[in-house]
Amino acid sequence: MQSLLITFLIFSGNLSADGLTDLQETLAKLNGNAPLSATVESAYTEKRGKNKKQKTKTGLIQVKLNDDQHGLKLIYSNETIQRLELEAQEKEKNDEAKTPTLNAVRDVGVSDMKNMLSSAANLLRTLNKAEFIDEKEVIFQEKQVRQLNFTLPLAAIIENKEVHEYVDDFNASYQILVNDEGIPIASTTSFTGSGSAYIFFSMDITQSSQSTFKLKNNRLITVKRTYQNKQSSTWGDTESEGYKILIIQPDNFSVAVNP
Repeated sequence: MQSLLITFLIFSGNLSADGLTDLQETLAKLNGNAPLSATVESAYTEKRGKNKKQKTKTGLIQVKLNDDQHGLKLIYSNETIQRLELEAQEKEKNDEAKTPTLNAVRDVGVSDMKNMLSSAANLLRTLNKAEFIDEKEVIFQEKQVRQLNFTLPLAAIIENKEVHEYVDDFNASYQILVNDEGIPIASTTSFTGSGSAYIFFSMDITQSSQSTFKLKNNRLITVKRTYQNKQSSTWGDTESEGYKILIIQPDNFSVAVNP
């Protein structure tokens, strides 16, 4: 009897410890599509060159989002539209003019916003490409959670297969934090790579990105995404960092998971 009880406890422990299975099963269920509205703020800073020749480029924009049965709409305020036109005029007069709104508008697209508003399907696609390494217990925001560790192939970072032949070296890792219900609360992607084209061009790149997730009406939402990037190439060095933050309308937002 005692041996049966021990076997049962061990078997139950193994079930609850399988974070990857928990995550995959949970993501498949997080398909909520209830209407929601939000504001996305996107910003970045890019530095090219060194010392006195260094040039800094910035971007900042806010766009309203409506996602409902009619589809996803990106709404630009009149103020933003006016600012875009003014900056376009300034850019035409002076190529060195500061145009933060014009710079940032390219980073707020329908595909990217849909992935942030409904993140479960995108995470499943990433897991399908990833190779599982192991699972660890870690402390995140003063709580014990499971960290699942993966490696990623080149195709998970660069979808264009024509570019792959120019990549000489590549390494990528992916970590995702999962609570005891199998719900993702944060993730980190990091990669380094180098490549060359023809006989005169070469590049080295290092990048990491972090995402934070929240749950609303059975919909997994990426509420924050940050990145840091360093590149060194034949044409010079570049460093950049940026973020996207989703601000859900307070009257509709109820957080089901509080990591």
